[in-house]
Formats: sequence, structure tokens, C-alpha cells
Amino acid sequence: MLILLDENLLSKKLKKPLVDAGHDVQNVDEMGWRGVKDRELLALAQAHPFDVFITADKNLPSQQNLRDFTLQVVVLDAHSTRPDYLLPLITRISGLLKSLAPGAVTLINDAGEVTLFNPGTG
Repeated sequence: MLILLDENLLSKKLKKPLVDAGHDVQNVDEMGWRGVKDRELLALAQAHPFDVFITADKNLPSQQNLRDFTLQVVVLDAHSTRPDYLLPLITRISGLLKSLAPGAVTLINDAGEVTLFNPGTG
């Protein structure tokens, strides 16, 4: 899978488990997209075409209309964005990516629990 990591996930340490699992991983900085607003970033990612966008921006699913995207969005819903803290979540989600539906918005919390975003409750 072709994966894009958001600005809040630029650490090379966070790319490693995804690359080790056989995924092709880029981050927004490598793509020259740093500072691009969320809506435009999602459109660029889908047009590239990336399969998955991973972010630690907990507000993204509520602030963006993601219904028109086939891009999978994974939100690391953690209380810290430190790479050492997020690494177990990245490792956990790495094995699940192939089972996610196109256009799915998936949340993974501090405990490693994976849920689908439901805009009615999210």
C-alpha cells in the first residue's frame, strides 16, 4: 500500500514499521506538501494516488467532509504525538491496513483499540 504520513508524524522512527511491513511510505514533507491545508492535502493525497493517509490530528474527521474520498484515513487518537508514544499504534495499525475499506475513517486510541469514525457520535 502507498501511505502518506501527516506533518505531525515526520519522524523516521514512525515510518519504519510500515516500511518493514512492505508498505511504500512518504510524508508530507517529502512530497513538498508541508503547510498545505487539510482539504487540499487530502485531495492531493487521493490524486497521487495514496491508499492511506495517517494523521494524529484528532479533529480532522469532524472538520472535513470525507465522504467523497476513497482514500483511507487513519487517525491516531492519542494523548501524545511523541514518536516513542505513537510507535506502538503505528505498529498495530500496520497489520490492519489491508482490511480497511476504501474511504474508511479509522481511529486507534492509546489502548490500541480500533474503531470506525461515526460522524453522528464522533
